[in-house]
Amino acid sequence: METALLKVLSDVYAAMDHQQVTLLGLLDLSAAFDCVDHNILLHQLCNKFSICGSALEWIASFLLHLSQQYTTGAPSVRLQLLFGVPQGSVLGPLLFLLYVAELFDVIAECGFTDYSYADDTQVYISTPATDHSEAVDRLTTCITRIHDWMAINRLKLNEDKTQII
Repeated sequence: METALLKVLSDVYAAMDHQQVTLLGLLDLSAAFDCVDHNILLHQLCNKFSICGSALEWIASFLLHLSQQYTTGAPSVRLQLLFGVPQGSVLGPLLFLLYVAELFDVIAECGFTDYSYADDTQVYISTPATDHSEAVDRLTTCITRIHDWMAINRLKLNEDKTQII
């Protein structure tokens, strides 16, 4: 997380040295790791990253065996999870980043720089102060595209925690 902060801060200082202002969107996803759709993830792994065959079967087996159980005196029935990757596992964060990789393409298409750490993403652009209104409009359009992409991929932007600076 500190590396992400230092990178963004360094870019902001560099923009200031060039008499530019920086518009920064701090995006927060709601329960991001819990919302990863296994079918979408496996499809993306094969089609976008060419992870197929036994490697894909191994990941599918890992996902297939994810389950949840709770206890309130007596243990509940163990339920298979159709969504989510374990955040505390070795594979969970990597699978999440592969799941959201297309999001970075959306941000780049909008002409913005992004930097992510787990499920926190910073989207920013530096521009001359005279062009700040256009940058605000572009950021609004970009966030709408991000929101739409997330909806298609079963993720949700937490609008209460998302900030624009």
